[in-house]
Amino acid sequence: MIVITLLEWCRENTVSRRPAPTAVSAVRKLIVKERHPNMLYTMENGFLEVTVNTLGGELWEIRTKDTPPVPCLWNGTPEIWPRRAPVCVPWCGALEDGGVQEGDNRFLGGNHGFVRDLEHTLVERSDQRLHFRLDWPGDDSRWPWAFSFETVHVLDGNRLVTTCTAFNRSDRAMPAQMGFHPGFRCPLDPARPLEDYAVRFQQPEAPDGTDLFPLLPELFDQGSLCLQNLRSAWVRLEERHTGRYLQVDLMGAPYLLLWSQPGIPGFLCIEPWTGYPGPGHDLSARPGAVLLAPGAQCSQSLPITICL
Repeated sequence: MIVITLLEWCRENTVSRRPAPTAVSAVRKLIVKERHPNMLYTMENGFLEVTVNTLGGELWEIRTKDTPPVPCLWNGTPEIWPRRAPVCVPWCGALEDGGVQEGDNRFLGGNHGFVRDLEHTLVERSDQRLHFRLDWPGDDSRWPWAFSFETVHVLDGNRLVTTCTAFNRSDRAMPAQMGFHPGFRCPLDPARPLEDYAVRFQQPEAPDGTDLFPLLPELFDQGSLCLQNLRSAWVRLEERHTGRYLQVDLMGAPYLLLWSQPGIPGFLCIEPWTGYPGPGHDLSARPGAVLLAPGAQCSQSLPITICL
């Protein structure tokens, strides 16, 4: 059975209970506000052209090879939402009071982890594959565990698969959650009204018992929607009168979040998460968190199929 809840806890902690400004949070705000690309790499095939930013290893552009090309990702307009398709690692959502606890030590952090705000290194490149790596040494202010994080983007026809893997390089168990946060253009066709778009589920598990969830301007006035216990293997952002769609395969992720700004001002985020926010400062106790032993790893993939 599907369970739909507003992210009350997450909204409370990100809006009403933001941590007091610190040097760390000030740096994070500067990075997020500017979001200038560091280095962009592009790959393409006969169907798609994909650009990736070394900042966060983040998907930067997905365009069809039609004439004219159809852009699929949100463009990161700073005054609306400055990101495009970040990853949420090593945690998803907000942290209570903006911090993580390990023993007697407290580490400050913002929403969705910090991997998305760091420079990643391109380690392998081919016509249809881009492989990035981040090595985090651990520190005394943000995250004490040393780890590596690899992101591989692969094109396969009209399908793009992003696979992220976290490796624990520290000498003790490391908690982790992983989530994807891609923002898709909505409407895909600027000439079409928002009401022509909907989220379609593989199974009939929308709130009204059908497989179609209409997108209305007021849908996100109170924040994100979290869907749990889905039976669907995929969800689609669908253009209802043409049948064109962008499909996101869930790959067994236990949580799916739908989010946009109030009014849905040009984008919709479809976000498969392995974990979920929760109270307390122990990340390992959050829903869906894994505890990686030294030398262990965890992976999650995000397949996107584009039929436009």
